Amino acid sequence: MPRICTALLRRARFLHPLLPLLLRPCRDIPSARNELSWLREHILSTGKARGPRAAKYLWQHRLRQLCLQRSRGKPLQYILGSQPFGELEILCKPGVLIPRSLPLLYSLSNPRPETETLTSYLASLISCQSSKPDNQPPTNFRILDLCTGTACIPLLLHSLLSSSIYSLRICGVDISPAALDLAKKNIEHNIRHGYLRSISADQISFAQDDIFKHTGSAWRSATWDLVVSNPPYISPLAFNRTTSRSVRNYEPKSALVPVARTSPTSSTVADTNTDTDIGDMFYPRLLHLAATVNSKILLVEVADLAQATRVGQMIVASGKWEGCEIWRDWPAAPDAGGEVAAEGTQIRVRGEGNGRAVLAWRGEGVSMLGR
Repeated sequence: MPRICTALLRRARFLHPLLPLLLRPCRDIPSARNELSWLREHILSTGKARGPRAAKYLWQHRLRQLCLQRSRGKPLQYILGSQPFGELEILCKPGVLIPRSLPLLYSLSNPRPETETLTSYLASLISCQSSKPDNQPPTNFRILDLCTGTACIPLLLHSLLSSSIYSLRICGVDISPAALDLAKKNIEHNIRHGYLRSISADQISFAQDDIFKHTGSAWRSATWDLVVSNPPYISPLAFNRTTSRSVRNYEPKSALVPVARTSPTSSTVADTNTDTDIGDMFYPRLLHLAATVNSKILLVEVADLAQATRVGQMIVASGKWEGCEIWRDWPAAPDAGGEVAAEGTQIRVRGEGNGRAVLAWRGEGVSMLGR
């Protein structure tokens, strides 16, 4: 990472003595000023009054301590304890991957959409079709989220779909007890603050499971209309070369980089997988599970267009889906144009930006998505 120029540091120090500390992770003054404002608000909302003089000293001392933590690369979401995600507020803690959303993760000069954008766009497609006069809204709609983490995806889907679909059933699956504990707290937190309807506590459930193992978990024997997943998809080399210091030092690597296995359904570590194979490790398994639970729609997140193309090729080669397309960063934007070749056919690439997700459909999923 290039050094910050002296002129920029002087400008930051002129604006506020703590801004230079935040320039290191933020890289630009507008983002640093935003983070300073959020840290200040966090202290004011969580602090306790102890008299005017004591309160002022403690407030300034606490703000400096938090700025120092941030300057060392600690994610802002872990410091604040939460992350905006659509209309929700997702609790965050070390050991659980931070939801990817626009407001906090990226520099204001280089905004980049992530999970929130994709989830919202998927919900808009389903809501739009269910609200059309010619279509009968589904009375029951079942969603399975594999590798659920904080449960940001199922909670946002419930928030966006519950007004148009009478009965939702959503299950989030994760291998991590810490992630599932936080997921349950996120339901309670968002209901308590009025961000989620109280019925979501009955309609959203969770299961601890290793999706690579053959277990008798109830979710495996059920039928699901939609399977979504933001799995670990970063290859070992990409993790070391392309992720930020903050991600490498603080976020759980197991939620980002797959553990190499001898096969997509094996729990045995392999020594012969290539770097690309390891990054793609979850997708064959996700396709297998989506077929097993008779999913009509599948949406999986990916790292880039190259990985999206490989996943699209897996979908076409399986012969179990009627169609698929790749979503770029901004899937709702006018198409930049383009298709990618896959197993003798062409896959449409929708929107603008880099490849960010792959959508597949079959059966009733065609009408559910308007495809």
